Amino acid sequence: MDKLRLVVEKRAVLGKQAKKLRREGYLPANIYGKSIVSQAVRVKLDEFRSVYKKAKGTHLVYLQIDKEELPVLIQNVQQHPVTGKYLHADFRKMDLKEKTEAQVPIEVVGQLEVVKSGEADLLVLSDKVWIRALPEKIPEKIVVDIAGLSGIGAEVRVKNLPKSVDYEFVDDAEKLVVQIVEAKKEEIPVAAPALTEEAPVAKEQNREIAQAEEKSKEKEDKENKKE
Repeated sequence: MDKLRLVVEKRAVLGKQAKKLRREGYLPANIYGKSIVSQAVRVKLDEFRSVYKKAKGTHLVYLQIDKEELPVLIQNVQQHPVTGKYLHADFRKMDLKEKTEAQVPIEVVGQLEVVKSGEADLLVLSDKVWIRALPEKIPEKIVVDIAGLSGIGAEVRVKNLPKSVDYEFVDDAEKLVVQIVEAKKEEIPVAAPALTEEAPVAKEQNREIAQAEEKSKEKEDKENKKE
């Protein structure tokens, strides 16, 4: 990937007044890091959107502020919960000679026959992993190929992820990343048998029983009155 650059300007507008910046097409941001005093800056929203789409939080971006160029990682990007519009971002200044920790996305590729057939489900339990590397060596993503897994019951842990001399994993080696589990079968409810109309013979028998019970009751009532 080519070197990514962003031009930023110092800003004096802070707090709630930042809404005015957004209306004017700017994104309020901060620059922070070791050996640097935190600075409030603004960046053109369209330019930020274009660069962030490529850089995310793993690729170095070179900020141009006044006559200075700063290598940074874009972090803590805030977006509106409904519209998704960018509200604020942080630029973390990096020391190119010092290793840093970063969260890298995990991309699952490949196909597994038991998953394709519906016999099993693919569970992605972690979509990101923490690594330690020099800023210029941070990978864009970690790729997990499930095609070589054995089938139901197979799993991928951090210790099974692709290794490189450029980075090391910070997360617990036993942390689960991917798991293949047996698909849950949906139980089809059994319909209750339809109620059928009583046969004529059964109807007649029930009527006779009811009449006999009624006569028996009348007889008992008469006997009670005589007493």
